[in-house]
Amino acid sequence: MAPLRVGIIGLSGTSSWSVKAHLPYLKSSSKYTIAGVCNSTLASSEASIKTHQLPSAKPYGSPADLAASPDVDLVVCTVRVDRHYETIKPALEAGKDCFVEWPLGSNLAQATELAELAERKGVKTVIGLQGVMSPVTRRVKQLVGEGAIGRVVSSSVVAFMPELAGPEVFESLDYLNDAETGGNMLVIPSGHLYDSVSYALGELQSVSATLSTQFPDVAVKGADGSTLRTIKRTTADHMAISGLLTSGALSTVVFNGRGLMKGDSKLVWRIEGDKGLLEVRGDSCFAISMTGGVEVRLQDFATGEVKDVDVAEDQSGPAANIGRLYEAFADGEWYPDWKWAVKRHEWVDALYKSQDSGRRVSFD
Repeated sequence: MAPLRVGIIGLSGTSSWSVKAHLPYLKSSSKYTIAGVCNSTLASSEASIKTHQLPSAKPYGSPADLAASPDVDLVVCTVRVDRHYETIKPALEAGKDCFVEWPLGSNLAQATELAELAERKGVKTVIGLQGVMSPVTRRVKQLVGEGAIGRVVSSSVVAFMPELAGPEVFESLDYLNDAETGGNMLVIPSGHLYDSVSYALGELQSVSATLSTQFPDVAVKGADGSTLRTIKRTTADHMAISGLLTSGALSTVVFNGRGLMKGDSKLVWRIEGDKGLLEVRGDSCFAISMTGGVEVRLQDFATGEVKDVDVAEDQSGPAANIGRLYEAFADGEWYPDWKWAVKRHEWVDALYKSQDSGRRVSFD
């Protein structure tokens, strides 16, 4: 079978998410070839192709030009979230298959519109919620399904994200402090975690959220550490989310800022059963979705025995689970699509409704 021809929107010539997470797999896979690169200008696209040594790729100056190309089968959108809608829509209208990073749009309305357009056009879609492809998530799901801890009683996550929750941010992340962009601490790190939890344990039936902004004035730092400017944060930097899973088990997630004790894990996920306990510890709140350093332990209440759980992981870094998404797409296996993404946007919407109303919101 001929390799799928990929056109990437947002492949910078320097270090970026697309370079770290998408490029390594696509350059090494026999199932794909990079046929096009589209950046903000034609010159930038040409420079990126030269920098990353992509001899088969053609440069494009606009998403519309890329979408119109007969040489591209799959359009991959890796630009910042507030540009997803306008960037990927031409590809949909041209009938191209599409891969978009999470979140799909800046809000539920955009995500729903894009998903409905994709369905009308009959195209295949992928959403970058790669945590469901993680060996850690799948091992947890397997153990729970096999009854290793008995009936699930509760799931609790405590995570820290100082990069988005403290009084300082790097310039490359400053846009995530503006609520209008649709990408922030609630949507991105918390959304990735919730997606993995729900895949392993089942969906929520109701949810309650308390969202708080503890650092409204944020210093934007340059690469050298100098303060470039001060901005107003209009997104939550601390949050507590609780709800009931469809199984009846309690689910809680608490996101904090930089209040981490030295040496502690930035991610702790505990799943309590009536017969045992599963614990996942990660070196970052993205440790599951980005294939970071993760430890999994299992405790048996009857014997008191605690043992390490082997997780079959032969790769590390952001490219590992993204590569598994590409593999599943090429092989016709299950992967999260835009209908899946809309469900996650509905979860985000329910959290905002709960915060605004001060009430628990039904969610299914």
